[in-house]
Amino acid sequence: MERQRLILKEQVPLSKYTTFGIGGPARYVAEPQDLEELREALLFAEEEGLPYLILGGGSNVLFPDEGFQGVVIRLARMNQVELKGNILEAEAGTTLKRLISVARDAGLSGLEPFIGIPGELGGAIVMNAGLKGHEIGDRLVSVTLLTFDGYVEELPPQELGLAYRKSRVRDMGIIIKARLQLTPGDPSHIDQEIERYLQHRKDTQPYGQKSAGCVFKNPAPEVSAGKLLDDAGLKGYRQGDAMYSEKHANFIVNLNQARARDVLALVELGKQRVREMFGYELEEEIVVIDAWGNNL
Repeated sequence: MERQRLILKEQVPLSKYTTFGIGGPARYVAEPQDLEELREALLFAEEEGLPYLILGGGSNVLFPDEGFQGVVIRLARMNQVELKGNILEAEAGTTLKRLISVARDAGLSGLEPFIGIPGELGGAIVMNAGLKGHEIGDRLVSVTLLTFDGYVEELPPQELGLAYRKSRVRDMGIIIKARLQLTPGDPSHIDQEIERYLQHRKDTQPYGQKSAGCVFKNPAPEVSAGKLLDDAGLKGYRQGDAMYSEKHANFIVNLNQARARDVLALVELGKQRVREMFGYELEEEIVVIDAWGNNL
């Protein structure tokens, strides 16, 4: 099959593409820049009989040390953005940082709470990313998907099964683009809000360190996974080069050359301690992938 534009790489360390900085080599990494190339990448995986995995900014995923035996499809090159009045339309590979910048320059408010989240739009929608009181789903007008049977569909957010840090999108297809409803605002006030939210992240999270974001979901709206882990004595607890953050216990940070097995050992320890001490069953927020693309 002729490939003149599709970027296809072999044996690329996945640590290069994740905020955790962890993961062995992928057999192939495809980087489509439009829908046509995305279809081409999917066809390549099918023809080779290989599993595929869609990867956005890599901010909430843990790849195994042995790597991935299929095709990782990165959407980072699908990053076109267009403003239509107060609607921001963007492709799935657009970073949240860039979306916030475009909105700010246009005097549009609504995305400020997402500053500091190091992901891309598609992944943020899949996980319904956000922080207390603010979720990306709140801003959605529609999402355009490439369904698994090859159709392109535009769906309202009500059909995506959006909930706390989850959705049904992975079972429906691949996000191509989305439309976000914003509101006019004073640029100076938007700047102040961006700085306020960013400073809050810096004050309360291990900002600037290698991590995959929050490890666990909060077990209930009024119950913080981070506080449970802190009360269980896990702040600063280390396995190899992986450590529960000393600033926020619901983050595991890669101090240098952490391995996936180190992180998984800490995850299991956290679940065990919280279960035994407080009776809560913690559920991972990070997505743990095995060598064949299955969620563990």
